[in-house]
Amino acid sequence: MPYTLRPAVAADMAEIMRLERAGFAEAIQETEEAFAERLSAAPEGCWVLAGEAGRLYGYLCAEFWSLEQGFDPARFARNHAAAETHMLQGEEVYISSMVVDPATRGTGWGRRLFRDALAEMFARHPRLRSSILIVNPEWDAARRIYRAEGFAEIGKIEGYFASAGGRRLPAIVMRRN
Repeated sequence: MPYTLRPAVAADMAEIMRLERAGFAEAIQETEEAFAERLSAAPEGCWVLAGEAGRLYGYLCAEFWSLEQGFDPARFARNHAAAETHMLQGEEVYISSMVVDPATRGTGWGRRLFRDALAEMFARHPRLRSSILIVNPEWDAARRIYRAEGFAEIGKIEGYFASAGGRRLPAIVMRRN
């Protein structure tokens, strides 16, 4: 099935939340309020993989940040207010969330969504020079995509993700310059 990459709009919210629930454990899902605020504050960073009849098969949300040496763990807080961190003239894309519908996993569409959304942001905003993200150490498929796209691990944020059995896992911070 052909999909179309396009900027997200407010009317996509129900589908974005459906994907969020399908893609993440409840303990790490972000709220609809967080997504609505992110779409309002940083629309240039919100992209969807659209199919027929309004169905979405993936989304990627990002913000533009000032580029810093290293990283500040506090900047990666879940459900943070994008209005406080997003800078249209920023030099780094922070990929805050990405989900692909379970129906499309293993088809290559996740990699296309990731690659093409980043390419669109960099083409439309020439000040961008770097990308940064965090990933759960157990998400092997996502980490393979990120490494294949030139991202390298630059550190960890301890205790970020809840896991089965009540353990806390670190967030792996990855960057591509």
